[in-house]
Parts: sequence; C-alpha cells; structure tokens
Amino acid sequence: MSRLNKAEEIIELAMMFQNSYSGLCIDDIQEHFECSRRSAERMKSLLFDLFPEKIEVVPTSDKKKRWRFIKGTMNSLISFTSDDFANLEYLKGLSNDESRQKELDELIAKIKALTPQKNAMALETDIEAILESEGFAVRQYSRVKADKTVLDKLRSAMLAFKKIEFDYNTDKGLRHITLNPYGIIISDKYYLVGFNEYVNDLRLYKVDKLQNLAITEEYFEKDEKFLLSEYCKNSFSIYQEKPLNITLEFDKDVAEDVLNYHFHPTQKIKQLDSGNVQVKFSASGEYAICHELFKWGTSVKIKRPTSLREYYKNYLEDILKTFVL
Repeated sequence: MSRLNKAEEIIELAMMFQNSYSGLCIDDIQEHFECSRRSAERMKSLLFDLFPEKIEVVPTSDKKKRWRFIKGTMNSLISFTSDDFANLEYLKGLSNDESRQKELDELIAKIKALTPQKNAMALETDIEAILESEGFAVRQYSRVKADKTVLDKLRSAMLAFKKIEFDYNTDKGLRHITLNPYGIIISDKYYLVGFNEYVNDLRLYKVDKLQNLAITEEYFEKDEKFLLSEYCKNSFSIYQEKPLNITLEFDKDVAEDVLNYHFHPTQKIKQLDSGNVQVKFSASGEYAICHELFKWGTSVKIKRPTSLREYYKNYLEDILKTFVL
C-alpha cells in the first residue's frame, strides 16, 4: 500500500473517531478497513501519537476498550465545497414550502459561518459558476467578450510562471510587450495585470486588445508580496490612482438594497437614525465610481470628498450638453 493511501486511511480513521459517540474499539477498526488486528493496532497507535491530548476513553460495560476524539478535534479538517452549497441551493429551489425554504436558508447561513473567511468569497463565486453552468443562472450585464483561447493561454502561462509576449496598440503605436502575467481583473472588460520588466513596474492591459499572444519558454519569479485581491482594494474597477476616502449617503427608500450590496472590499455600511444608509470606502477611480452612482439616481448623495462631488457634477453637465439641440 502506498504512503498516500495510508495517509488517507489515517485521516478517515480520525474522522471516525470524531463522529463516533460510543467510541471505537480495535475490532471496529479491523472490520472497517478489512485489515489484520496488528495493522489496526498500528493505525490506532499512530493516530494517538498524532493527537495525544485529544483522545478520551469511553466508559463501557464490556471488556473492550473504546476511544473517541474530544468533540471538535477534527473540525479544522472538515471543509465545505462550492458543490455542497450549490446542492443546498438546488434543494431549496425544489421546495414550495416557505417555512422549509427559510429553514434551509438558515442552515446554509450556519454552514457558511463555519467556513474560513479567506474561502468565503471564492465559494460564493464558485457557486455562481456552478449554477450558471447547470442552466440555473444567467449573467445579465453588458461586457466585452473575451476570446476563450486567449484566456486559456493566459491561465496556462500564469500556472506555469512563464513569460508571455504580445503586440499591443498604445498611444504611440503598436508595441511588442513581454510580460510576467500575475492575474486577470474582470470588470466591464477583462484586464491582464502583470509585471513589465522594461518599465520595471506593474501594468494593466485589455485582454481583448492582445494580439499575437504567445507563451515563451522563459520562466519568471512572481513577487511574493503581490496579492491580486490586495492590488484591487486600491481601486474602484481597475483605476490605480491615489485612493479617496469616500462617504456616501443613500435614501431610506433604497436602504434594504444598499445593506445587501457590495460596493467595494473596504466598504463599511451602517444604517443611520434617519433610516438612510451611510457607505464608506477607500478607492481610486472617480470615473468608475460616478458610473456606479448613476445607477442609484437621486437616491444617493456624495458627502465626501468635495472633489468627487464636483467631478460628478461636471461629468453630468458634460453629458447633458450633448442632448442640447
């Protein structure tokens, strides 16, 4: 038996010790794994060596010794996948009983509460992707199409840490770019972010504008301090400028929508005594922020900073001028 199989069996045995209320004896281990008594003894001893302070003896009336783990010992090894949540959402949709749907919502919320925070956003995204692939969800928004072949090449390059080459139209004409690809930001367009050694800095490129893309045989070392999620926290959409400390106030008529809305990773939302909702976040990208605020019409006011309020006012005035006959 390979070491991998042995490791899998030890993990399985650990889960059995966690889930058993009455405890396990050597005979139980021997029967479950269809092994000799000697092998069962070895498995038990190895597990006890790994978790010496987590074992408790279960009182029993027979002569067989039984053991189990102290409750919660293996919780860190239990994880919930996007498939688990998607199946729960699917089951909830099958029921016409409102009380049962509410109970399932509460169950899903409890399970998500046990999920480590660092995995929460990824799980949400995975669930959406699964529901979409199964035909239960449709993404209804305007966006630029991206060539799947190009995205696949970029993915391969990023996984292998290989440099890429492509031609790209700039203000100064067509340029040949060599890049260390770090990740992709999905907004109204797909943006490739990577380290350009020629300018010795990070740069963004529109994926739909990449021409003659090729993966080179040259490897690169990714900056260990770079995290795509942290990089995006500085901006609204893709704009990497000096962040603004923004305060918005939404009318109480849209309070419920705002309280359940994701504006930015740094957002802080609270409901005011008036019933209005205050939203604060720090980000750059005045143009993108104003586009977002336009969707809320007259239900939102820019409280801070004044510069953003003036920018939005001038932007709206410029648009109105185009409709003057």
